[in-house]
Amino acid sequence: MKKQTQMLLGSVLIGFGFLILLSKLLDIHLGAICWPSFLILVGVLIIVKPRIAPEGTDVQMHFFGDLRRSGEWEVMNQEIWSFVSDVDLDFTKANFQEDEVTFKLYRFVGDVDIIVPKDMGISISSMGFVTEARLEGKKRSGLVTPIRYTSENFESAAKRIRIEMISFVADLKVIRV
Repeated sequence: MKKQTQMLLGSVLIGFGFLILLSKLLDIHLGAICWPSFLILVGVLIIVKPRIAPEGTDVQMHFFGDLRRSGEWEVMNQEIWSFVSDVDLDFTKANFQEDEVTFKLYRFVGDVDIIVPKDMGISISSMGFVTEARLEGKKRSGLVTPIRYTSENFESAAKRIRIEMISFVADLKVIRV
């Protein structure tokens, strides 16, 4: 995940910078090319992405909207694509179908609040242009810097959660209870 995310983000930034440079040098209106291209790309992702996700993964796509899970709920592998959203996941009373579950969050802007019991293992990998994280009371922030966190009991825990996140702007908070 680490190298793929960095390669993806780096490639996007280089490509965007190259387009801006070309538009200035060739006196081309960048908006006239980028917006239609962006809309075509989003359309292709909406059609193709659910087909290429791993089997057994619940894929959700929303432009706007929040995802809130608390109380008793079934935890399964999920991939969530959104433009602007908040994600609140409370695993204290969650029912796991598998020992290890992966949540992949791809979005432009949003907050992620996670509540995890101390006996559960959690591993987080977050990449974004601007990321602020509060992980078990410790604050970290980064500008185009990956943020990684793995609980001490991750490998030995009976239930494990992996969170993989790619955002432009993200605020992440993990609370262990």
